Amino acid sequence: MFIRSMPAFLLLAGAAYAAPIAGTFNIAGTITVSPTAISWTLDSAPFTPNKATIAGGATGNLTSVQGTLASISNLDLSTEPVGSLFPPQQFIRFDAAPAFPTLDVNFIFPGLFTPAQCTTLPPAVGQTCTPAGSLFSLTNIPPGPPVGPQSTASFVFTGVTSDGLSNWQANFTSSFPVPYQTVLAALAANGSVSQTFAGTFVITPANTPEPSTMAMLGFALCGLSAAVRKLKKQ
Repeated sequence: MFIRSMPAFLLLAGAAYAAPIAGTFNIAGTITVSPTAISWTLDSAPFTPNKATIAGGATGNLTSVQGTLASISNLDLSTEPVGSLFPPQQFIRFDAAPAFPTLDVNFIFPGLFTPAQCTTLPPAVGQTCTPAGSLFSLTNIPPGPPVGPQSTASFVFTGVTSDGLSNWQANFTSSFPVPYQTVLAALAANGSVSQTFAGTFVITPANTPEPSTMAMLGFALCGLSAAVRKLKKQ
């Protein structure tokens, strides 16, 4: 009886409401990097392009997608430049939750270091490098010679959800069994380098609701109050 007594505008306000997604999840796959593009592949058979695995340990309402696949879009550094805000582009879509908004990327952080040690020889533990204009922070890590050094590459993206209700950030890491000088030489010689990656996404609700959303909420609450008073009189 109460539902039938509710004003039509209140029902419409409730139907238009969408809760933001929030929480964390981990993702893994293979990344292929060229001087102008980044592409992604599943890191297990059948090695499907533009797919990645959502690993365990998800939190919030992302727990429903752990252990499933995500579709992940390639990036072209001419249209998604490093260090400059660009229009949101679809990046992650949850295959097992098509009703979820997509994660749209709109900023790629530049790497933390300088090119000064990118070609320094011999390789040594503790050396750092970011090639000019690159998103990658490269570091040579233990062990030292003659076994090492090894190296890591880290990079960071941020963006918004397609419904505009949440923001997200993602921290990625790839590990190499060779120094970064060897990785950069392979990139120059072959035109691309591929390696597995792991990424951690953190999604948080947007801090400030849109004014139109607040107005709709206030309108709905006023209607609910009026409906309750009418029921009490009856």
